[in-house]
Amino acid sequence: MRTTTKIVAAIVALGATGVVAAVAASGPGRQPVPPALRDASVPKLAEDRGAGERLLLVVGGSFATRAEAERANQSIRIADLQGFYVAPTDQFVGLDRVLGEAEAEFVLVSAFRTGRGARQFLDLAQSAGAAGFITPRLQNLGFEYVGLGQEANPDGSGPLTEPIPGLTT
Repeated sequence: MRTTTKIVAAIVALGATGVVAAVAASGPGRQPVPPALRDASVPKLAEDRGAGERLLLVVGGSFATRAEAERANQSIRIADLQGFYVAPTDQFVGLDRVLGEAEAEFVLVSAFRTGRGARQFLDLAQSAGAAGFITPRLQNLGFEYVGLGQEANPDGSGPLTEPIPGLTT
């Protein structure tokens, strides 16, 4: 009987430790973690920044400061998806001309290699109440990660994790 009591006490202690760790990990000031990052069944891929590629961008807004962009991004919820990323406008050659705004130093953006992926994400973002539009293909200088590797490969083999020769490179 004593052994059973010790085992139950150990389980309760471990459970409490897990709850404390979870609360600490989700405290104020911490970035929310997409559910896929917590799911052990989801393969961990290297960050694909797509430097040098010509990508389609879904832009969800432009802002004068990173802080403004991050605040706006926190208010957008697209189911369990990461959604938009905050990136400097000058990461994409010609984006300033597309935006036409001199004060737009940062954008909410998600990048895609295929038109289909960009359209699907824009539809999803708009169904969640977010504004957005798709840019023409723009060269990505690759300063920050902007979501590449999350769209489906056109051949049906899983995520599109490589440049498309002749299209994006």
